[in-house]
Amino acid sequence: MGRTLFVTVGTTLFDKLVLSTSSPEALQWMLANGFTRVIIQYGKGVEPSIPKDQAAGFEKIETYRFKPTLEDDMKAADMIISHAGAGTVMEAMRMEKHLVVVINTLLMDNHQAELANAMGSRKHIFVVKEPDDMQRFEIWDEFNTFTPIPYESGDNQDFPRIVDNLVGFGSKKDK
Repeated sequence: MGRTLFVTVGTTLFDKLVLSTSSPEALQWMLANGFTRVIIQYGKGVEPSIPKDQAAGFEKIETYRFKPTLEDDMKAADMIISHAGAGTVMEAMRMEKHLVVVINTLLMDNHQAELANAMGSRKHIFVVKEPDDMQRFEIWDEFNTFTPIPYESGDNQDFPRIVDNLVGFGSKKDK
C-alpha cells in the first residue's frame, strides 16, 4: 500500500497551490516517491482537471471543494501540503504530520507568512516561500526528506500566543 498526500487550501482561493500539486510533473513525482493516493481540497478555487492517463498508477485521486471537516483526510495523510492557515497548521502539528506550507503571496497583510515562518524557523514545518517554487521539483525532494521536529504542546498557550502576536493582539513581552 502506498503513501497518501493531502493538499488543502481551507476556505481560501489558492489556485497556484492546487494547480502546482495537480500538474503532470507533480503527479509523476508523487508516484516516483510512493504516493499512490492523492486528495486535493481546492476550496473556492478551480477544480483541478486530472486526465485519466495521468491518473494511471494511482489507487485513488480525489478532489473536492469543501467537507464539514478535514480531520479524516489529515489523519490518513503521510504528507500534507497546505496554505498557512492557523487552523490547518495547528491541527497538522497536533497530529504530528509532515506538513509543507506554501505561502500565498497574494494575500494582503499576510499573517499567514509570518505564522509559517515562525513555525518553519522552529523546524516544525517545511515552508515554501513562493507558490512558483512548487514548479521546481528539487524543492519537492527537499520537503519529502525534511524531518520535522515534533511540536511540544506542554505550553498550551504557546501557539495561540504566536498567532496573537502575529495579528497584533499579543503584548510586547510575548514577542
